[in-house]
Amino acid sequence: PLVTDIGEQLLMYLSVSGFFITVALSYTGGLQGTGDTRSPLYISIVSQIGVPIGLCTVLQAMRGLQPADIWLAIVLGHLTRAALSVLRFRQGRWRHLTVDIEPARPALGSRLSALDFRL
Repeated sequence: PLVTDIGEQLLMYLSVSGFFITVALSYTGGLQGTGDTRSPLYISIVSQIGVPIGLCTVLQAMRGLQPADIWLAIVLGHLTRAALSVLRFRQGRWRHLTVDIEPARPALGSRLSALDFRL
């Protein structure tokens, strides 16, 4: 019974978290597709490391951690990620990015040819 109660509690947190992570992944994917790769990186660092670890650290110092506290920290991290991703996307700066694509250059000292692979 204890394990199923904890599992039921976790699923309730995950059902809420799923909405936020879906929104976040859609918007960060859109940003990355337009060439804005730094913003999603910084948003992920703040929301997936800073928020959950920061909240868990504060709660641990105040009263100790319970499983629900950790799950709440994860949900708040996903909420933060979704909010920051939507805000960044709505700023519209991605519309003015240019992506320079250059052909790949051979590495220094590599002069491999088809003849190098003969048995």
